[in-house]
Order: sequence, then structure tokens, then C-alpha cells
Amino acid sequence: MASEHQVNGQIGPLSGPYAPDLQRMYAAALREGPLTRQQLAATAGLSEAGAEAAVGQLLAFHLLQPAEDGTLRACAPQVAEARTLGPLRARLQDVQERIDGATVGFDALRTVFAEATGGRADDRAVAVIPASDVNVLLDKAAAECATDLLTAQPGGPRPVEVLAEALTRDSELLDRGVRMRTIYQHSARFNPATEAYAERLTAAGAEIRTLNTLFPRLLVFDRRLAFVPAEGGGALKIRQPDLIAFLVGTFEASWSSAIPFASAYETRKQKLIVPDMQRAIARLLLHEDKDVAIARQLGISERTCRQHIAKLMTRLGARNRTHLGYLLATDPDTSGGPGRAADN
Repeated sequence: MASEHQVNGQIGPLSGPYAPDLQRMYAAALREGPLTRQQLAATAGLSEAGAEAAVGQLLAFHLLQPAEDGTLRACAPQVAEARTLGPLRARLQDVQERIDGATVGFDALRTVFAEATGGRADDRAVAVIPASDVNVLLDKAAAECATDLLTAQPGGPRPVEVLAEALTRDSELLDRGVRMRTIYQHSARFNPATEAYAERLTAAGAEIRTLNTLFPRLLVFDRRLAFVPAEGGGALKIRQPDLIAFLVGTFEASWSSAIPFASAYETRKQKLIVPDMQRAIARLLLHEDKDVAIARQLGISERTCRQHIAKLMTRLGARNRTHLGYLLATDPDTSGGPGRAADN
């Protein structure tokens, strides 16, 4: 007899790609009476692999009962359902009771925490969250998010493993009807993993745009709860309405000037992003002489930054970096608008 663990996941549901084989096998067992596995497979007209999968599922859900003589007998669905779901419902009830008990315990501890810290822990306007707790609270906020999620993700391309984890969480949000808007930096367009992630999410309804420079990482859930980086590590969890309104306003201002995400091919074809990045580098060169600092602000590698600077020098006819700085500082187009420093 199949174990309860098999019912939970190893065999699979009664619906799915094997459902037709399962139904044919079950019908044959009902019509012909107790039969061996081989006889059932022949009667149902199934291949050996198909028959084995169907028998496994029917046994797991108690729709077939093995006899001492090695035959299999069909069982009525209502009886099989009671045998299959009864233990699962009992386990579910046990888990719910444990959850209820833990909730009562946490409520009591929240009171202790509030007395020790001088306020209601969950309702504080701004709370510092240790780095070890950030992902847990972000997952909780995402699970409770109902209408709107705003995110700003600076720093260029994100690691593949981070994107894989985010894809699952974000897809669930979109499936629930949550509107999701994200701002990346332009450099993310040229990363294959980020491009694939953005393509999957936009197809599911997300909206993604990019900018040259971006404020620190930001997540706002339902315009009631926000997370931003903390200076010493971890994050700030913000509930204060005026602070959240300010963060949302900052996001909206950036969103209005950001450019909708496109593939690396389309980005190069449109010839919008690279000139925009070069204009940003030209402006940053007026105030910053370290390539690594400029690259960090734009979310690009130091090597890519130097390549853009070399193109600027060639375009402006600069003899060296000092001469380039002079040309940029004395060119009103460079310091105040698109200008020739970023002409394509």
C-alpha cells in the first residue's frame, strides 16, 4: 500500500498528463473485477510505463486495493477519498493548532518586546532590521501585498541566483493581480540573466524601466510599508505615512523619466541608452575623477566606464583626461543638456 508521503507529492495529483491513463486503468478494474497488474495493463491497452504510473497513482489514492493473491481490486471513490484525505486533514488540523498556539505565544512576547524597547514593536514608524531578518520580512511583506509593489534596484545586473528567487516570488504577486513596477539602471539591459527575467515578468504584466543613475534600493508594498538600506547594514522598515509618501513621490518622479525596458538587441537598435549613459558619464566627470566611482554610480564595470570615456575623448578631440575635463566644463551643451559630448 502506498504511504501517506507518496500521496503528498511523490506520486502526484489525480489530474495531469497521466490522467487519461489513470482513468482507463480505473475503468478496466471496475469492469473486469480483480486483475493482476499485467492483466489490467492489457485490458486498459496501456504501455508498461503508462500502466506502472497509473497503478502507482491509483494505489497511492486507495482507488485500487491489493489482495493476498496479487490481484488489484477497484475501490469506490468516496471510500478512497476518506482513506486518502482523512490523515491529511488530521495533519492539517494539527498544523493549524500549532500555528494558533505559536501566534498566542508571539503575541505575549511582542508585549515583552514593546515594554523593553519603549513602544509597540510592529507599529513603530521606523525600525532597524538586522541583515539576517531582512529576507524573511520581505517574503512576509510580499505574501501580504494586495495591490501595488514599487521597487528600485540600483547597481546594474543582479546575480543569477537572486533573480531566480525573485522570479518565483514576483510571479506569485502578479498572479494575484498585484501591480508591479520596477526601475533598474540602464546597464541591466545588457545582462542576459536580467534580460530574461524582465522578459518573463513583463509578459506576466509587470512594468520595468531603466535610468542612468538611481537612488538606493527601495521596496514599497501597498504604499503602507517600505524597506530601504540601513547605513550599518540590514534595512529600515518604514511605516510612517509621510515618509512613505516621500519615497513614493521620489519613485514616481524617477519612473516618469525612466525608459521602458527592452532587450539588448532592441536597445542597441533604438540608439537611446548608450548616448544617455555617455551623457551621464560626461556630467559625472565634471565632479568625479575616479573611474571606479563613476562606474559604481552607473552600475557598470570600470572597464566599460573607461571605454565610454575613451569614446568621449575621441569625439571631443581631447588630448588627455585633463583636457577632456576642460572641454566638458566649458561646453554648455555637455553640462546643461545632451550636447555633442553624447552625440551618437
